[in-house]
Amino acid sequence: MSYRIIIPARIGSTRLPNKPLKDIAGKTLIERVVDQARKTTAKSIHVATDSDEIMYHCNEINVEALLTSSNHKTGSDRLVESCDILKLLDKELIINIQGDEPFIDPKDIENLAQLAKKENANMVTLYSSLGSNDLANNDVVKLWLDSNIVKDFSRNVDHLPRKDAKKHIGVYGYKVNFLQKFIKWKQSENEIKRNLEQMRVMDNGEKIYALESSGKYHIGVDTESDLKQAIEIALDLE
Repeated sequence: MSYRIIIPARIGSTRLPNKPLKDIAGKTLIERVVDQARKTTAKSIHVATDSDEIMYHCNEINVEALLTSSNHKTGSDRLVESCDILKLLDKELIINIQGDEPFIDPKDIENLAQLAKKENANMVTLYSSLGSNDLANNDVVKLWLDSNIVKDFSRNVDHLPRKDAKKHIGVYGYKVNFLQKFIKWKQSENEIKRNLEQMRVMDNGEKIYALESSGKYHIGVDTESDLKQAIEIALDLE
């Protein structure tokens, strides 16, 4: 199934300012994400940003960038603006790779697109096993499954049986027309209470299909500590 990759990259991270441009063993964070995306069969790859500085850097690394509004509250809003700029068709599939996932496995992206095709799904995502350090960490989102459909999301590992909890990986696939519909829905009670945007989908009765990641590293670079860990991994991979 053909698909496009869009990588949101916001300059104004509070915990790690100028995050997309941070150096990781000789390459910027956003460059490493783009490098992984380029190993896929995606029809196109775009970085969606609110920063002229990131736009300039994308030109340097030869990837197309879209200058989007700095007023978006969520990454989903930025994605919709990107789809509008690109004039994408309703049924096209967008894979949203977070701009802070430098070691995303290209196979995961390909497999996610295949899952969307197989299930004719409006929305798909990834998960992995929980590590021991993830259990009590409320920054790590957990999910529970009924076959390959997400039953629920929570930051609390005991929200549903702990033994069945998985680690959610924030990579999503969407059909363009579903994404456009989704952002028009009001925030749901569970979305606000759990601070999880995907609960708006669940609370409106839509299915989210999930696939286990085959990747080795699942690290989102949000803090100086994460950055240090990413540098260590990158150096080990050289």
